[in-house]
Amino acid sequence: MKATRAGILGSALCILTCGGVLGCSDKEDPRPTPSRDGVTELVLPGNDFYPEGIAASADNTLYVGSLMTGQIVRVRPGKSEAEEFVAPRTIVTGTVGLYVQEDKQYLWLCSNVFGTSNAPELIAVSLSTGQAVHRHVFPAQEGAGSGFCNEIAQDTAGNLYATDSFLGRIIRVPASRLETDNSAEVWVRDDAFLGPQGQFGLNGLAYNGASTLYAVKTADGKLFRIPIGANGAAGTVQEVVLDRPLVGPDGLKFSSSVGLVVSEQYASAVSRIALNSDGSGTVTKLVEGLADPTSVELAEGSAWVSESQLSHVTGGSNAPPLTLPFHVRRVSLPKQ
Repeated sequence: MKATRAGILGSALCILTCGGVLGCSDKEDPRPTPSRDGVTELVLPGNDFYPEGIAASADNTLYVGSLMTGQIVRVRPGKSEAEEFVAPRTIVTGTVGLYVQEDKQYLWLCSNVFGTSNAPELIAVSLSTGQAVHRHVFPAQEGAGSGFCNEIAQDTAGNLYATDSFLGRIIRVPASRLETDNSAEVWVRDDAFLGPQGQFGLNGLAYNGASTLYAVKTADGKLFRIPIGANGAAGTVQEVVLDRPLVGPDGLKFSSSVGLVVSEQYASAVSRIALNSDGSGTVTKLVEGLADPTSVELAEGSAWVSESQLSHVTGGSNAPPLTLPFHVRRVSLPKQ
């Protein structure tokens, strides 16, 4: 049979695309997400980054925010070095908690307003452009200001929540109003959430995938369970009895297989909280010796923890030296 030029070119194309690495099938076979197997740390830029919030997208891209400059960096799947996503001070002067909302392709952040008179905001940043697209100012409380936006969670209905570390509140933006600016409202307030004057109260926040939020309190190491009612209202706040108090808890994440994973900033540790059938919790340290661990994210079967080194800023004459570069550390999780 005589081969035409078009036939030869077509056969060659088929060989190049189907005969080797990529393969062919009737159904498109997407490439697997690159793995970070063997990667134990992520390297962050600059000498003033002081990492806080960290969040992962579905493809294991990690986003890390700077508490001091507002810069946000992105670490692509399979990589360990960061690239700039949001330049310093272009959206905010400092970031606290971060959260990726997959369906809208937003990166939500809490603005750091510590030491200023500015009201904190929950801000949505487009994952495709790195630009701020929506802002929700925390509601003011008469005679007390607007608080401090710290950590973020979202339930399966799409409602967004953030802890207020100063005013003993959890703030909510209803799912139907995420894209209507300045729609933040007080979801629950409780005196048990308050810390002593000048100390952080509520901090890390985690959703259990069903009908419960968990929150930790930095000042006294307590853990709280807040039910989400069928109508979306907050149920009665419950303290989870732990076998020991947490030591300066900060970031918090929930895993159906592990329970809760928490960074204990004042203990330089990351710990697991096993949630027992009687409603109590058992705390087990997973790793120690971290440099002021703050936020934590779960991805690729591991915990990823920001080492903030904030003691270098807050420690006064006893401050430890700053060690560069800044890092996010990978922490192995128990199998069950």
